[in-house]
Amino acid sequence: MKRKIISLILTLSISLSISSTAFAVGTSEPPKLYAKTAVAIDAETGEVIYEKNLDDRVYPASTTKLLTALLLVESKKPSDLLTYTSSAKSQPSASINLDKKPLNVGQQMTVDNAMKGLLVYSANDIAYMIADNILGKLDYNVGDTNREFSALMNKKISELGLKNTHFVTPNGLHDPQHYTTSYDMSVIAKAAFSNKSILNTVKQKEATITTEDGINIPVENRNKLILDKETSLYDKTCIGGKTGYTKEAGKCLVALFDRDGRKIIGVVMNSGYDSEDTLVFKDMENLINYSYTINYTNLYSNNSTYKTETLSYKPLAFLGPEKTIKVPLVLKENAKYYKNNLNDREKKVTADVSSLDPWKLKEDTSVGTLTLTERGVTKKYKLYPGVSTSSLIGDNKLLYGGVTAVIVAAVAVIIFIIYKIIKFFSNRGRRRSYYR
Repeated sequence: MKRKIISLILTLSISLSISSTAFAVGTSEPPKLYAKTAVAIDAETGEVIYEKNLDDRVYPASTTKLLTALLLVESKKPSDLLTYTSSAKSQPSASINLDKKPLNVGQQMTVDNAMKGLLVYSANDIAYMIADNILGKLDYNVGDTNREFSALMNKKISELGLKNTHFVTPNGLHDPQHYTTSYDMSVIAKAAFSNKSILNTVKQKEATITTEDGINIPVENRNKLILDKETSLYDKTCIGGKTGYTKEAGKCLVALFDRDGRKIIGVVMNSGYDSEDTLVFKDMENLINYSYTINYTNLYSNNSTYKTETLSYKPLAFLGPEKTIKVPLVLKENAKYYKNNLNDREKKVTADVSSLDPWKLKEDTSVGTLTLTERGVTKKYKLYPGVSTSSLIGDNKLLYGGVTAVIVAAVAVIIFIIYKIIKFFSNRGRRRSYYR
């Protein structure tokens, strides 16, 4: 009997332990990241889902090349030819010229092939070739290229609304004045990944760069999340991304994920470099796995009241005493946001309500707009009156009934008087006729 009781107790303990473990898996703790700074944003809206020191200044290394790619697709067509330049030839490893196949100044390749070199292999020389060709200056030295192309880069950065980024070089090799933040890099990535040409390139695990004189140069992507399906780092939901590394920048990674149709961009900056080069990819996985557990929080729910306006009116239009009516301003959809310290700190809610006329209220006609502003995002929701003019009339039905009764009685009296007058004159006329 004792053994049965002990066995039962053990079974219950194990069951409770399993239940407790299952519950723990269901809860989500913020990710532990080696990286100094990181952010995850909604790829569709740009909203911040999770952040770690998102405004801290860091060096972007080769993630810079996403902006170079963006300038390329905005100025050239995929079939346009680019010419290899002397400033490209002077670039250090990693480059096509030094690490894959020597290239000669004057050799040409299409924009599509240059894009493979830039984003799949992350070639430093291809970045300068692209910059020189966009500038239309094939004889520039490195200093000239940096000076003029950085002006284009920083103009684009300004157009994207970024305040904490300044770029100096097309490839991201270290310069104290070449810096960004994880948040700013997420905005650059969103713009870049929105371009089909760039997105189709960062997806490629391997590619072949072909020059116009027939040289084929095979290259492999450096993003381990999309490479070998047999490795623990492989993530089938990672669409693609861009890696980066310098001693000063540490390991950097920008990547786009798609899980069940929900897309998230992750940015991990200044992560560690271990012997197997796994830390930055594990950081990204931890960041993304956590971010996919975060869903919208309703700031205001469907059919909830944002606020109530008190209106004055006269039930009899221009006559009689003045009354008031409370008009709830109602949302007919969820006003939602990602709840985190950043958004709670920065979000602003404002409402623009048109002049409310108590006699023109319809519950299905919008009377204003609620605006929710977050970092880089503005959302608008229509506001509707929670009462209609018909309900106003209903509130005054006794008054209107009484007024109607008075009017009817007055009309009856008037009709009666008119009848009597007519009858009086009619009888008087008969009497005159009789006495004649």
